[in-house]
Amino acid sequence: MNLLGIDTSSENVSLSIMRRGKIIVDINRRMRFGASNIVSFIEKSLKKHSLRLKQIDAFVLGKGPGSFTGLRVSYSVMKALSITLNKPIITIGSFYAIAYPFMSRYKKIAVITDARKGLVYSACFVDGKMKGKEKLTTFEEALKGKDGYFFLTYDQKICDQNDKLLFKQGVYPRAAYLLHLAQNYGKVTPLEKLDPLYLHPKDCQVRKKS
Repeated sequence: MNLLGIDTSSENVSLSIMRRGKIIVDINRRMRFGASNIVSFIEKSLKKHSLRLKQIDAFVLGKGPGSFTGLRVSYSVMKALSITLNKPIITIGSFYAIAYPFMSRYKKIAVITDARKGLVYSACFVDGKMKGKEKLTTFEEALKGKDGYFFLTYDQKICDQNDKLLFKQGVYPRAAYLLHLAQNYGKVTPLEKLDPLYLHPKDCQVRKKS
């Protein structure tokens, strides 16, 4: 199976292509407004490996949580390709792509990142599977019951205020990991259900405890 995946949920813009089970493209660029380059990355990568879009069997998309602009670009590109080529889209949470390379070493993993206004997004993984869904909550609530967890983040500010916690900093979602995950459990997402998970929702209703 040939898969093309992108993740623009963070400042790391990531593109990967899998051909017959082997990763042949793994682009990761930390750049401002990097999502605007994703179409160029796709075109150049396909040309380099003598592939055509119609040879891609499915598209894999990191659904966030992430920036509004980045996700809006990636969702627009993937939806256009899916409609034009009549190919399915598989969406996978971007936090999965952060935790994936550490799953063989740590039984319990927590991914956490800043959502502003005193809130964070977090997700927990046990034995390689997510427990529940990504949660928008206070930082204090995100840490409750997490004894023995290995924490991952790409936010400097979260690491700085928690020196005593075991944090691995600067870990960004990579599209190559999304492709591996899609092979194992990915399910096709209908176009009408393509809903990005924004990192800084305007209608945050979670309140800090007094």
